[in-house]
Amino acid sequence: MPTNSDKPVPKQARSKETYEKILAASQELLTESGIEGFNSNAIVERAGMTPPAFYRWFPNKYAILEELASRFMHAQNVVTQQHLKAFDMGNTTIAETIRRSLDESVEVSASFVGSHAIMVCMRAIPSLSEIRLKSHEAITNALATRMVEVGLAPSKEAVETRCRLVVELGYAAIELVFETGLENRKEIVERTTAACTAALGL
Repeated sequence: MPTNSDKPVPKQARSKETYEKILAASQELLTESGIEGFNSNAIVERAGMTPPAFYRWFPNKYAILEELASRFMHAQNVVTQQHLKAFDMGNTTIAETIRRSLDESVEVSASFVGSHAIMVCMRAIPSLSEIRLKSHEAITNALATRMVEVGLAPSKEAVETRCRLVVELGYAAIELVFETGLENRKEIVERTTAACTAALGL
């Protein structure tokens, strides 16, 4: 399946504007219609541009989904990395760090247009699944590294499996919030925090 991996990144202001306009139109379509109504023609029409302008940057809709999925996972990762960096046993607990990270990740996800549809796509489309898995690997490594740094683990290898479980639980919880409604957010975050803390053995 061809993707946008080898396509040039826009550098000129006008090109960047066109690129972002395509992505914004794509996010709107995903929010309104999900993947079912998501196709190149609909994106071109929504963005108000010609097909050549679209295909200059994206060979197909999957390339757009890859870009959006990468941006979405990056936004979540930044939140988690910031909380891990700030984590210090003398100032807060790992449970509080997890809770704050989860809560803010829900906020970031809610503000990302088309987030729920993108999460669904990352479960269904192999090339997007790779983006999600690589993101989870990066956060697993960051969590294991921080646990060693603050003295909660003798080595990364000793807690790697537990850290990966925590990352998967956290991401599943975020998905669940959007599948069941934001009104369930507080309970899901609190229960997931408890489950993650138990998974770490702390």
